[in-house]
Amino acid sequence: MLQNSIIDDDIIFQYPCKTRLEITNYLLALIHQHDVDTAKHSYNVANIAVRFARRLNLSSQMIKDISVAALLHDIGKIKIPRQILNKPEKLTKSEFEIMQRHSQYGFVILNQIHPLQDIAEAVCCHHEKFDGNGYPSGKSGDEIPLIAQILSITDVYEALTSDRTYRKAMTKKEALQVINSGRDTHFNSVLVNMFLLGGY
Repeated sequence: MLQNSIIDDDIIFQYPCKTRLEITNYLLALIHQHDVDTAKHSYNVANIAVRFARRLNLSSQMIKDISVAALLHDIGKIKIPRQILNKPEKLTKSEFEIMQRHSQYGFVILNQIHPLQDIAEAVCCHHEKFDGNGYPSGKSGDEIPLIAQILSITDVYEALTSDRTYRKAMTKKEALQVINSGRDTHFNSVLVNMFLLGGY
C-alpha cells in the first residue's frame, strides 16, 4: 500500500528535456504532483535562500546553484509515502526513519542527472547539523557544504513560519529566536548572525 503512493523511477528519469532549467521544472512538477505542501515549501525556501545568499555577497553562480538546490532540496520526498508526509499526528519512530531517507533519496536522484550532479551533495546534507548530530551521515562543521548550511537555516525558518497540520505558524520573531538558539549546535553561528540581520 505504501509503495503505491510514491513516484516510480521510470517517471523520474524519463524527463523529456535537457537543460538544467527544464529538468528542474520537470522535477518541481513531480514534487507538486506528489505533495502540494512540499512544493510550496520548496518555492518559499528558494525565495528566502536566494535573498540570504545575496546578503552573503556570494557569486552569481553560487546564487544560481543555491536557488536550484533550494527548489529541489526535498525532491527525495517523492519517494516518501503520502501517508507519512501528510500524517497530522507525530510520526512513529519507524515512520520518522522513513522520512529521514528523503535526503539520501534526493542525492540518488540528482546524482543520476548530469546537469544537477553538482548540487546533489548539498541536497543530501541539508539535514546535517553543525555539531555533527544531524542526518544522514553525521557530518559536522565545514564537512557540510556551504549550500547545505544555508539550506539548513532557510529550510527550518520557512517551516517554522508556515502552518502545518500539527501546529500553527510561528511569528517571524519567534522563528528567529529558534534559529538563534541553534547556533553552533544546529547551525553555523556566522551564518546565523548574518541571517538574523536579514529581516526575512
